[in-house]
Amino acid sequence: MAIGYGYWEVSIEKSGRLKLPTALLRALPEDNRSTFYVTHGFGSYITLWSEDAYQKQMDYMNSLDRNLMRVKLYRNAFLRNTAQVECDAQHRIVIPKPMMEMYAIDKELVLVLDNGQIEMWNSAKYHEQFDMSPEELGKLNEDMHLGHFLAEKEGADGIS
Repeated sequence: MAIGYGYWEVSIEKSGRLKLPTALLRALPEDNRSTFYVTHGFGSYITLWSEDAYQKQMDYMNSLDRNLMRVKLYRNAFLRNTAQVECDAQHRIVIPKPMMEMYAIDKELVLVLDNGQIEMWNSAKYHEQFDMSPEELGKLNEDMHLGHFLAEKEGADGIS
């Protein structure tokens, strides 16, 4: 079964628990709906990984040469504060408090499911970064389909 995609705006309960949306859970394979891994994101968000997605990430990381300092730096940064979390009977999880504070997650957050990885954003930060007009979205879509992102990936504009 393919792992789904989606977007949800949710609130954290007063007790600090986050109820995962039913639609989000249904987008995951049945055996990936109860155990998750919380890690630093690759930006201003926390990543919540399904078990399968986390295992793929760890398989990749384990394929890298740990004797290289950049690999060691990446592994340690990625694994820092990583925690396994379990859903309770009401599909709630508790995000570790240090992670919540580091990423300024308080009451309102945005969840973005992307193939087994769930980005957890402070709602205001998410909207500040990604809200755009239909015209801006159209231009971005055009750039993508014209291959401009491939040029960036290849370092054509100074990105390496």
